[in-house]
Amino acid sequence: MSTRHSFLSTTGLIRPSSVAYATEDVHPSRHAPPCGTKRGRRALQTKAANEPPVHRARAGIIPLGPAFIIGLAVFLSVLFILSLSCAFLADEDGKPAFAALLDDVAANTPGIVLIGDDVDVDVDEPALTIRWSIIACGQAFILPGSGGAHGSADCGLPAMSLSLFVDGGSDPAATYDPTLFPYSNGSGQRNSIQNMFQFDDDHVLDVHEARLYPFDTYLLTSTLRAMSLPDNQSLPIQRLATLSVTSSFVISSSDAPTFVEGVQGVQTASRDLMLRVRRPAEARLYALLLFGASWMLAHATVALVAFSWTLKGADKVLRHAAFAFLVVLLIPQLRNAMPDAPGFDGVLIDAIGFFPQMLTSAASVLMLIAMSVKRELEILDSSPAVEERIKEVPAPLSTGLMKMRRGGASIDIGHMRNLSRTFS
Repeated sequence: MSTRHSFLSTTGLIRPSSVAYATEDVHPSRHAPPCGTKRGRRALQTKAANEPPVHRARAGIIPLGPAFIIGLAVFLSVLFILSLSCAFLADEDGKPAFAALLDDVAANTPGIVLIGDDVDVDVDEPALTIRWSIIACGQAFILPGSGGAHGSADCGLPAMSLSLFVDGGSDPAATYDPTLFPYSNGSGQRNSIQNMFQFDDDHVLDVHEARLYPFDTYLLTSTLRAMSLPDNQSLPIQRLATLSVTSSFVISSSDAPTFVEGVQGVQTASRDLMLRVRRPAEARLYALLLFGASWMLAHATVALVAFSWTLKGADKVLRHAAFAFLVVLLIPQLRNAMPDAPGFDGVLIDAIGFFPQMLTSAASVLMLIAMSVKRELEILDSSPAVEERIKEVPAPLSTGLMKMRRGGASIDIGHMRNLSRTFS
């Protein structure tokens, strides 16, 4: 069946239906559909929102997506935390701190050694407590079955009974009896009961530089001597040594042999200890950083006062006052965060830091509050004046009344009254 085309269709003015249907898929119509275009636009917008974003290359480089950047940041954060956590792992292959010193004593000058296993510094008292361990080095001095003290095979518990005197005291600070140590059932090794060969020694610190926190330094000198029991013969103490680093302080110790001369000129061997206690470099750094941060916050409150001076509204001034009040609450927390800081006793870091910072921040808060109150009062004073001006201004007259006033016209309604009486 042939299809005849009209003149309009052959000339291209009107397309036949078959051609129109065939070209509709290729070239969509530019005319709006009968139902409108809003629904189509919404469908396109919904489709575009559901589709993932397409990252176009720039100069041949495809930018990284947000998910990849967040994942990379989380991975680097976890890696950083794990790296810092490695500092808590103990060095099992490391030699004990006093092993080299005890080996040297056992090889060259065997005898009694006192090791300060713990040093507790209390600045507020001020006091220093040393926990001494009584050690003997050399095969002739150690108790059989007690070797291996502090990592040294030639040092252990003393084999003789001792009395130890501190700072010239007449009563012994500690007594030691080797016969009281128990044996292990299986190996026959002597059990080292700490309270049986350790004792505490309390001292008062020299606090002439305590006001210079965190650059405060404390000095201590002490003397110890040992006597054998029961014959009360003097025994030389070969070494006095303490820990070099505690949780809050660095301790430098030095010792020297001395003697005490008795009544009849009898010399008793003793040994003197000199300790120098100071803050570690890390603690000083953290304290100075917190000190600087507190001053920067105090300066920020002063800057807020200067900025608020030119503001007209009271809302922004109140916001600045709220921030300054938070600074007043934050500065004491920064002061308490300083490592092993002394109390608020007027040390130098408080005289040039904490107290001026609190006064500056509090004064800034008061000034900001005063400015906000002043702004509010100005607004209240200006509002009634504006209302009175508005009430005093008369209402504008209409055009007809203006013409009547200018022409001097008036309306006489007397004839209207007469007319009403006539009809009545």
